[in-house]
Amino acid sequence: MLINKDSFSSGQIDSKLWLCRELENLFEQIDNIWIYGGWYGLTAFLLLSREKIKINKIKSFDLDSTCESIADMINENWVIKDWKFKAFTQDCNKLIPDDVDFIINTSTEHFTSLDWWNNIPKGTYVALQGNDMQHDEHVINFSNLNNFVDTFNLTETYYSGQLEFIYPDWSFTRFMVIGIK
Repeated sequence: MLINKDSFSSGQIDSKLWLCRELENLFEQIDNIWIYGGWYGLTAFLLLSREKIKINKIKSFDLDSTCESIADMINENWVIKDWKFKAFTQDCNKLIPDDVDFIINTSTEHFTSLDWWNNIPKGTYVALQGNDMQHDEHVINFSNLNNFVDTFNLTETYYSGQLEFIYPDWSFTRFMVIGIK
């Protein structure tokens, strides 16, 4: 079982911690969360282990079948507790959300279409992240925060912002919006 070491990079972890902090500022309880592009389940791990938001269940969806068993292993503490967490191999573009209060997608730049977004019912809470990083695996690039916010037109916005990542030989900006579709 090999884990992509980038999943633990400073950019990945700082982005997820930023998400946790902003969600904790806004919500005391979120019953059912779906995470799109959940990869190895680190967003769920951080949300559940920080214990600052009361969460009933988290489902994590990723197209890569190797992620499911790793995400379940990382989150085993919650998998064995009536599936408070469970990972699934699924194309998020084909999901039709039901029995979900909140959808998180921290990898919007990896999705080849906006079908996943279009399938989310109006009135659903969302937290979305994307970035301006030029990368072979990024199929959508956002030029700035306004471009990101305009792509995901929310009916109500609770938070929007950006986080700069500056390294010795490169840099990028991550964007985030939290609100109601």
